[in-house]
Amino acid sequence: MPIRLPSRMQRIALATLLLYPNQPVAIDGLIERMWGDDTPDDPRGALHTHLTRLRRTLSEGLDGASPIESSGGGYLLRADEDSLDLIHFRDLVARGRRDRVAEKSLLTRALALWRGPALANVDSDALHRDEVAELEEEHRHAQERWFELALRAGEGPAIISRLKAAVVASPMSERLSGQLMIALYQAGRQAEALEVYEALRVTLRDELGLEPGEGIRQAHAQILSQDVPRLAGDLSGEREHAAVAHVPVPAELPAKVAAFTGRHPQAQALLDALRDGRTTVAAVSGPGGVGKSALALHVAHRLAAAFPDGQLYLDLNGSTPDVPPLEPAEALRRLLRSLGVAPAAVSAEPGEAARLLRSLTAGRRMLFLLDNVRDVAQVRDLLPGGAGCRVLLTSRRLLADLDGADHLQLDVFSPEESYELLERLVGAARLAAEPQAAAQVVQHCGGLPLAVHIAATRLVSRPAWPIAVLADRLGAQHRRMNELRAGDRAIRATFATSYQQLRTERHGAAATRVFDLLGLFDGADLGTDTVAALAGLPAERAWQLLELLADVRLLQTHEPGRYRMHHLARLFARERAATRGPDGAQAVRRALHHFLATARRAVRLLNPHPGWPAAIVPMTPVHAGSQLAGPQAAREWADAEAPNLVAVVRQAAETGDDDLTIGLASSFSHLMLDRGRWDQVRQIRRVAAHVVRRGGNPPRPAVARADLGVPLSSWVHLGAASRALTPDKASLG
Repeated sequence: MPIRLPSRMQRIALATLLLYPNQPVAIDGLIERMWGDDTPDDPRGALHTHLTRLRRTLSEGLDGASPIESSGGGYLLRADEDSLDLIHFRDLVARGRRDRVAEKSLLTRALALWRGPALANVDSDALHRDEVAELEEEHRHAQERWFELALRAGEGPAIISRLKAAVVASPMSERLSGQLMIALYQAGRQAEALEVYEALRVTLRDELGLEPGEGIRQAHAQILSQDVPRLAGDLSGEREHAAVAHVPVPAELPAKVAAFTGRHPQAQALLDALRDGRTTVAAVSGPGGVGKSALALHVAHRLAAAFPDGQLYLDLNGSTPDVPPLEPAEALRRLLRSLGVAPAAVSAEPGEAARLLRSLTAGRRMLFLLDNVRDVAQVRDLLPGGAGCRVLLTSRRLLADLDGADHLQLDVFSPEESYELLERLVGAARLAAEPQAAAQVVQHCGGLPLAVHIAATRLVSRPAWPIAVLADRLGAQHRRMNELRAGDRAIRATFATSYQQLRTERHGAAATRVFDLLGLFDGADLGTDTVAALAGLPAERAWQLLELLADVRLLQTHEPGRYRMHHLARLFARERAATRGPDGAQAVRRALHHFLATARRAVRLLNPHPGWPAAIVPMTPVHAGSQLAGPQAAREWADAEAPNLVAVVRQAAETGDDDLTIGLASSFSHLMLDRGRWDQVRQIRRVAAHVVRRGGNPPRPAVARADLGVPLSSWVHLGAASRALTPDKASLG
């Protein structure tokens, strides 16, 4: 019997769960759809209240059995094709793709399940924005396919009224307008068919500034010439392959990502680009573990209904640990087998096999998901030929030379997104009991979704563990990489794959050496000159190798000539560098002396009174440092390197070279005072004070006190600076 839900919020909650049957829906997702930006003071409590009442109402209406249950930090609704029309509709459409003989009958049954606009009685802006368009697109594509089959059977005159209603609902659909033209022509109403074309042309021109596509223009020309034999129901703009009735309809997408979180703007950008035909190829790139495949799979599932001729999936192993990347010829063979081509019929010559792939996909509407692409050469021959086909790629590299592709580059999660993912996987109640420990776990994962997944797996597999146990274990850098491993997933393997593949490339051995040495240096944001000193290379050579590391996403470059390394990548690099022995210690010494020489040069340019640095050891740095053209260049260098200077002084202190530490602290203090960076001066002087106290060399405290304090007498603005430095003046006495 019908179940009445008078509560608006309960209708929204039920609709949301029905749209994702048998999948957990996160609490935050339900809250967003129910309240949008107007959330109550306690949204989780309010949600719990509404869900409790909804479950009670459903239990009463379904003889004591509510289909809603708690699951994975959210809620899940159990359903099958007998209890939910949406599942039944999708099952009938999918069966029709596999059975061309019964397809029209199956689609007739599927379309009969639609009894009005989707979610017409559900008042949720978020649901109508994010879900209704997708549902309506599924319905429209099934409807278009049914019309196409009816037209091929010569039933055009009988479906004119239904086609007119469909065109009114979707006035810019070229396919529906074209199908109406054909139906009218089959009914002997040529003039009306031409009027439909003209109405579409005017609408497209006025609304979008576009002209009709090739397929409908051909239909228009055929109607004008009364070319009855050539007029068909397919208006894709390509001829349908002669063997289409015998070609299987693949549905190869892996299962949906149950805990997909975040990335909503990126997902929408991909959906818009591929749905609207703005591009036929979209490439998602980013470092290992950042969630490229999860995003692409999420988008592919949302697009699947728009591609009734099938969805192909192929993992090209471009970033799979211990598995060689697929060769293009083997990738072609696998795609062609999915399209029904016998292995013996596939040419060993890649060019010929690629032509066959394009022929088989011409005139069809198919979605290709090519995952883990190594480079453009691997996929250039795998692109389909039909104008109705779309390709979604993932790769660690930016496939910039892939002609005509749209590119989306992924970065790491924000702390909020990482926390949301951990909460969804582990459960809100468990995180709420230890919010500080949960935040520490998130911090140690560094925004990498893979690392968060692994941490969550560890916690789920140890339900008795306090979260603080894992937070403490991850907090120890020497064991963090070992802790971020669960089953067949490991952060170390993610970096190792890129590292091993890099070694096979030209200049790869030199690039991996630079990468290893970067793991030994504590600066967060390094310039080319610093890396050149670290590696003992000319600056131009260092730049080439750094760019190669950035290409394979082992580094990030945020501005020309400056590079950053994710802290987990740094730990991996440090493990590799441990095998280099004395080379590593010498490299760090060169980099520290590079900073010393450059900083002294900058100080002289800003304070042209020679003599004061001469009293500060070491007298002669082992590296000449960077050349600076004048005072402005000195200030620019100081500003660029400011994020690194405290770490550089601390690392110098850790080497045990007290003279070098005091020399660096002296020059850096002067530069940071000049730039008004009081907090960094305070931190630098604290390190220097510690070194002075431990040194036990009487002349050194006097030199340090004189040099580190010399600018005090000339300050004009004493306020904040004096407060920042007073404790350190005392500690140096």
